[in-house]
Amino acid sequence: RARPVGILHMTDDGGGDAKVIAVPHDKLSQLYVDVKEYTDLPALLLEQIKHFFENYKDLEKGKWVKIEGWGNADAARAEIMKSVEAFKG
Repeated sequence: RARPVGILHMTDDGGGDAKVIAVPHDKLSQLYVDVKEYTDLPALLLEQIKHFFENYKDLEKGKWVKIEGWGNADAARAEIMKSVEAFKG
C-alpha cells in the first residue's frame, strides 16, 4: 500500500504522461509518516526523480520527454481516479 504525495506532469513523444509520486503507507513504514505532500520530501530526492524522468528515454531513438512541473497530493489522487475511470471505460 502506498499514499500519493504528488505528481510529476510530463509530456513525451506519446502525449501527456504524468507520474504519481507515492510513499509507503504508515502501516508499512514509519519513515514517511510526516510526508503528506511532495514538498515534504528532500529537495535532492525531488531533483533526482526529475532528472531520472528527463533522461530515461535518451537511449531510445526519436523519444523525448519534457517536464511540465509538479502537482500536489490532491492532483495525484485526481489523476489516479481519472485513470480508474478510464480503465472502467
